[in-house]
Amino acid sequence: MSEMTPADQQYLEDLATELSRLYGFARQMNELDFAGALGGEFRGAQDPGWSTTITAAQVREELRTYLAKRAPLSRSAYRIVLMLYCQLAEAGGVYESIKNVMGVVTRLPYNLWPFRDLVRVRKQPAAVIGPNANKTFRDLATTAEAIGMLRLARLLGSAFRDDIRNGIAHADYVIWDDGLRLRRRNGGNADKVPHDEVQAAILRGIAFYDILQHHNSAAMDSFNPAKEIVGKFSGNPPMAWTVLADPEAGTFSMSSSSPGSATTPAYLRQVEINERLGGRVLAAFPRSDHDLDEEMIKGIEAAGFEPHVVVMDAPRRTELLEQIDRHSMLDSRRSSAVQDGLLLASPFGFTSLGDLCDIEALLPPKTMEIRFGETAPESG
Repeated sequence: MSEMTPADQQYLEDLATELSRLYGFARQMNELDFAGALGGEFRGAQDPGWSTTITAAQVREELRTYLAKRAPLSRSAYRIVLMLYCQLAEAGGVYESIKNVMGVVTRLPYNLWPFRDLVRVRKQPAAVIGPNANKTFRDLATTAEAIGMLRLARLLGSAFRDDIRNGIAHADYVIWDDGLRLRRRNGGNADKVPHDEVQAAILRGIAFYDILQHHNSAAMDSFNPAKEIVGKFSGNPPMAWTVLADPEAGTFSMSSSSPGSATTPAYLRQVEINERLGGRVLAAFPRSDHDLDEEMIKGIEAAGFEPHVVVMDAPRRTELLEQIDRHSMLDSRRSSAVQDGLLLASPFGFTSLGDLCDIEALLPPKTMEIRFGETAPESG
C-alpha cells in the first residue's frame, strides 16, 4: 500500500478536530445520553456475540494483516481487501454511535434504532431492508449539517467512496492492470479508478473508523473511576445515575437506584442553555441592523459552523441578558461579563464575540493526535 497523500492526511486531521468538537459539545449538553451513545449498536439484554460491532472490529484487524504485507498484493488478496473495505463501510452498528451523539445536540433522547427512518419494509415478499452505506453516510452528513457543523458534514460525506463500494458489492468491477474498472453494467458511464486512488480510499475509510473508535474508547475510559451524574437518560425523568467503565471486565455500564426524579443547579442551568441553542452547537443573537454582528456570523460560518440565529431588538436583548444572569448561563471559560459584541451561545454558556480570532477559543479542543505511517495512520 502506498503512503497517504497530503490531501488525505489533511482530511484526517480535520476529521479528528471536528469529531473532538462534536463530542465536546454533546457531552456538555447531556452527558448521560452522550455516554449511552458511545458503544454504538445496542439492542437491550442479549447473549454475548450478537453485536455487529464485533464484526467491524474483526474486519479492521483483518485489513491490518493485509496492509502489513510488504510484498505487492496478489489479485485475490486485493479482492479480499476491497471486500473488507465494503464491510467496514457497511458497519452501521458502529456508526450508530456518532448518529446518537449528534442526536444529543438536537435534544433527541437516546435511540436504540437511530437509523430506523432509513429502513424500508417490503410487503411482498416480506422483507425488512436496512440502509446501505451510501444512505447511512448521507444521513450522517445531513444530521451534521442540521446541527450546524458544516465542515463535519462535508467530512462525513466523503469518508467512503460509494462508487468503489457499490461496484465491489454488486460484482460490477474488473481488477485490471491500469486500475479498478467500474463497469456499471446496469446503466451509467463506465469508469476507471487508478490503483493508487483505490488504495487512498481504503486507507481513508480505515482511518475514519479508527478515529471514530478512538473518540468512543477515550470517552468511555473517562468514566473510570465511576462518575455520578444527575440528568436525563433517554426518555426518563432526571435522576442520579452512575456511569462506569471497567477495563478489566471489559464492560461499560449505566445504572440508577434513584427513588425518583432529582435535579441539581448545574443540571437546571444546562437545560436553560440547551433550550436556547435551537438544536445546534452554536446560537447567535445579533442586534437588529448591526453590521459588526453580521460580519461575526459570516466568520463563524467560514469556520465551518452555521449557528441558530435569533435577531434581537434592544428590549429583547435586554430581556435575554437578564435571563442569562438569572440562570447563571455565562460561559465560565470566558470573561465574567458580556461585552459589546455578538451575543453567542454554545453548550458551555453565553459569551460575546467581538473578534473573529476568538472563535477557536469557544470550541472544544482536539483530543487526539495522528501519527502517519506507511500504511495507515495511528492515534496518539
